[in-house]
Amino acid sequence: MLRRQILLFLLGLAATQAQTSSAVSPAPEPPRVRGLFDFQLPNLDPPGTIKLIFHPHVSDLIRRDYLRTDMGLRWALNDDFEVSVEADTYINHRLGGANPGNGIGELRLGTKYVFKDWLRPQHEASVSFDFSHPHGTPPLDMTDGVNHYQPSLTIQRHSRRNAKLTTFASVGLDLITPSSSPGTFGKNEPHDNSASFTGGAVYDLGQFKWTLSATYTTTTLIGDESHQFVNLQPSVLWYVPKKYTFNFKTQWIVGLGVRSSWGPDGYDFGLNTRVRAEITFRQVLENIRERTMGGKAR
Repeated sequence: MLRRQILLFLLGLAATQAQTSSAVSPAPEPPRVRGLFDFQLPNLDPPGTIKLIFHPHVSDLIRRDYLRTDMGLRWALNDDFEVSVEADTYINHRLGGANPGNGIGELRLGTKYVFKDWLRPQHEASVSFDFSHPHGTPPLDMTDGVNHYQPSLTIQRHSRRNAKLTTFASVGLDLITPSSSPGTFGKNEPHDNSASFTGGAVYDLGQFKWTLSATYTTTTLIGDESHQFVNLQPSVLWYVPKKYTFNFKTQWIVGLGVRSSWGPDGYDFGLNTRVRAEITFRQVLENIRERTMGGKAR
């Protein structure tokens, strides 16, 4: 009942935003937010932008004995190419009964190259490569304990009839190898090499971005096993206005999504929430300079 009320509340907020605000969208397309929007669309920050990322898993305070926090940076080297580096950390929040310790549980490296106006106007494409590696001895349920090598191709199209609508399609591979770190697979996650095919849409209402994606994954094509998986995931991302964050330069993003999957483990349904902060390296330097100059003035 509570989950339904939360979802209805956000739906109402989005409807109000669409009727009362004509503000320019804070970003052309939503960023990749793991667990809500797990895709890299063919978009880049302005050349030279270094964006710092901070993503605490707030729900861990009641669900786990430790708090996960994803930290990293995304660097747009030029108009077409970006790299990203992330580390998933964990700390014992001392609210549970166990003591999992503190450390880094997983390291990730990603690259993306964008082809603008690919084949036709209003179309963009990108090729991406992501690598993730479990590190050390994290809690058993933090990672799946394997290395992931994930090349992918994504194509998006901007609607000419509705400027707020963008559709996209993606195909990708997930090649896995064993690691020395412990881990356990989640429900309806492939335990073998797999190929995925995704279709989805983004509806941009300025501060709110609605997303919907459907993914079919199979291990039959490139794996030793033969399993099929289907995932359907609607979500909404709210770019919190600066007036609610004391006019700080950090862009906070609050997300809510529904997770549903079908596979060898049966049907799985759940609700995901995310809180994410993004700030450019230049803004960090400006904050430091403002505080330093302010201190000298006093």
